[in-house]
Amino acid sequence: MSNKPQLGNSRLQIQGYMDNGQNVDMAASAWINEPMEMKDNPEALAAIDQIHQLMVRHKLKVNVQIKARRGDDARNWPKIGSWNLFPNDRDMQPQQQQQPPQQQWQQQPAPQQQQWQQPQQQAAPWQRG
Repeated sequence: MSNKPQLGNSRLQIQGYMDNGQNVDMAASAWINEPMEMKDNPEALAAIDQIHQLMVRHKLKVNVQIKARRGDDARNWPKIGSWNLFPNDRDMQPQQQQQPPQQQWQQQPAPQQQQWQQPQQQAAPWQRG
């Protein structure tokens, strides 16, 4: 089995996470895994490959939502991000791969990269009162 993830998205941003006032570009990768008790089982690996091939063939995607707990209320989990993970087609050449559709947030041109740190002067939207 390849170490390349079956799913990914290289154009993500989390609302409120910034570096020097600019959105931080992020990437996500995902793998379809067999359970530990079936590790390296040929049938499980074949099923994973079949699922991945179906996702590629039918252009299926997985939506991921991220929530952050706010305050002491166990039910207060506002959404801070939502993205699609697209199947990576291992058989296609990199120049032929399809670009994913536009994401939920608009990308800002990337400034000179610096070490990322969450700003102290600006609270994230889910932290505001």
